[in-house]
Amino acid sequence: MKSIFFAILILSSTFFIKVSYSQDIHFSQFFSSPLFLNPSNAGDFPGDYRFVLNNKNQWNSFTDAYSSFAGSIDAGFDNTFIKNSRSGIGLQINNDIAGDGRFGTTQLYLNLAYQLSLDKSQNFKLGLGFTGGYVMHGIDFNKLYFGNQYDGERFDENLPSDEILSNHKMSYPDFATGIKLKYKYNHKFNFELGYSAYHFLQAKRSFFENSEMILPIKHSTIAFAEYEIVNDFYLEAHFLHMLQQKHNEINIGGIMRLDYNPINLQSLYFGALLRTSDAGIIVFGLKYHNFKICFNYDINFSNLSTISKGKGGAEFSIIYIFLKPKPFQAPEYKKCPDFI
Repeated sequence: MKSIFFAILILSSTFFIKVSYSQDIHFSQFFSSPLFLNPSNAGDFPGDYRFVLNNKNQWNSFTDAYSSFAGSIDAGFDNTFIKNSRSGIGLQINNDIAGDGRFGTTQLYLNLAYQLSLDKSQNFKLGLGFTGGYVMHGIDFNKLYFGNQYDGERFDENLPSDEILSNHKMSYPDFATGIKLKYKYNHKFNFELGYSAYHFLQAKRSFFENSEMILPIKHSTIAFAEYEIVNDFYLEAHFLHMLQQKHNEINIGGIMRLDYNPINLQSLYFGALLRTSDAGIIVFGLKYHNFKICFNYDINFSNLSTISKGKGGAEFSIIYIFLKPKPFQAPEYKKCPDFI
């Protein structure tokens, strides 16, 4: 019994340290959170306005782990300053609640982006983006458990924790930038490569007094390719590498897309991704009218699977693209000459 109790305390303390200092909000459906992934994605879509919602619940089968939400709206404008260019502006809000102490993260960002063609055929396009915002954290220390509150026989929450925790809230400004290159070979194949750097101010982030803990820069490399295998049947290949201090994460996989159009149903999606050394991700979804809805489930196979029994977490996303009604233009007919 004692060994089990100590294991729980160690797991809780380790989890607390991790969520407080290293773990950044992330989604398995990184391809369904464009502004969250790269600031240069703002405005890069076929339409006028885009609304995105993401929700993820992770490891809730055995603890109050992560509950993450992201919402964004962005708009695109054609031919801004330069012909065949596109500019974008977006607003993003992210929220995450983690652990027994309800460690909370709220992020508010404003995104600006610009894309321009690098050749006359418009096959090569370069995108640049910048985002700036504000981040707020909070925690409830009364809901945390510490080793000093174990008297050798039992846990006593009335015992002092001997932890010097002066603040339960903190906030700081945050900035990021991103770049991407898009290439369209033909109607059957296109490719995209991007890079983004978040938190380059490296703000101090700690609830302890006189702490030198900082938020390290997160580097992300993103690659995407789409290929039409046969008529109306596509393979979407996705790759994401994130590096934040010593934390390294690689996501790779493929999603099949069938363009199917009975009664306004436009596309069906199904596929799988791998988050190396952590989880397998099963994805399926559909596109109906201007809505794209995707759902995934993470199957955990890391060292944590001893406790999780393979149950990772569920996640869903909704993307809606709004197009302004275009004025009707009657077709031009050749008029008969006046002299007839």
